[in-house]
Amino acid sequence: MSRRLVRFGRQLWIVLILCWLSATAFAKDYPTAPRLKDNHGKFRVAYLQGGPFFEYDEVLAALVHALARNGWARQITIPPEATRTAQDLFAYLAAHKEWSDYLEFPPDAFFDSGWQDRSRAANQQKILKRTDIDMILAFGTWAGSDMKEMPKEFDRVPVVVVDVSDPLRSRIVDSNQDTGRDSLTARVDPRRYQRQVRLFHDVVGFRKLGVAFEGTVEGRSYAAIEDIDVVARKKGFTVVKAEHPGYFKSRGEAEKWLIRSARELAARVDAFYLTQQLGLNDQTLPQLIEIFNQKKIPVFSQTGSAEVKKGVLLSIATAGYRHEAEYQARKIAQILNGAKPRDLPLLFEDPANIAINLNTARKIGFDPPVDILEAADEIIKD
Repeated sequence: MSRRLVRFGRQLWIVLILCWLSATAFAKDYPTAPRLKDNHGKFRVAYLQGGPFFEYDEVLAALVHALARNGWARQITIPPEATRTAQDLFAYLAAHKEWSDYLEFPPDAFFDSGWQDRSRAANQQKILKRTDIDMILAFGTWAGSDMKEMPKEFDRVPVVVVDVSDPLRSRIVDSNQDTGRDSLTARVDPRRYQRQVRLFHDVVGFRKLGVAFEGTVEGRSYAAIEDIDVVARKKGFTVVKAEHPGYFKSRGEAEKWLIRSARELAARVDAFYLTQQLGLNDQTLPQLIEIFNQKKIPVFSQTGSAEVKKGVLLSIATAGYRHEAEYQARKIAQILNGAKPRDLPLLFEDPANIAINLNTARKIGFDPPVDILEAADEIIKD
């Protein structure tokens, strides 16, 4: 058994123990059984996102399925055209109220800031005026931050913050144990990105790791820059950074900058860490993959196996976001049964499973060690 497999086995064992400890934190447990409101009506759930992002789409779909597995909804067949975006899925479920006897998505309760600062304040005001909402699902760092900054009187509405890279550094939570707001809960995994970068280095053994990011509080949080630097100091590799000065003015500007930065970094690094950001989408991802494949540079996706299926070499297997969705569905059930969001534990770590694309490995001339293949949960061959 190689040292690499031993290291990975230790990491996996630690993560499993932490996941068990996280689960036992629910032992003081609030009820999770499906129920109606005291007036026998359905709970009305609103949705807020900073802007469109494919991961929000997939996590919302996984969350809907998790709610069904937990009895809060029916296992219905949703047509593919209704799952292309979070907004499509929300609209479909709003129009098909039979999907749940306990939950309702009001048709006018989907709020999207479109990655525009001016829309954030406008959506905050719209939500503040709503008196018919029983819960808000806030997807992403922008949405979570906007809900954290709502006036004190807004504490009447519970907020579940979903799919945030680093709630602590983006100031959505006050600490990894406390959100600092009675009405708000989130998920924290303080070592998530350190585990990713450490695993990437253990597998590939690079000397210069490239990363491109927006030089703002949110941008540095999305890219987990501090975590990358921590691992770099411990492992002895160099981090080569392409940092955009301040906020992007538009998605188009972000896309062009990301592609240009990738070309510049490809000439200077021997590995690349692909992080969440405004310029990354289904149009730019194939271009990024091609840029690094031509230079035979391995790429690790911060997001998960969805990007590995699209051609990125490595990531952590996300199993369709099932684990996170189950965690969030349980929290939603507890809150709707009377739990104070702030009282619920924040720590949850995904199982440390590997996703690898063997087709990409062949293209860049990377021969995955046998122990890595044996440890992989998702192996993409086409």
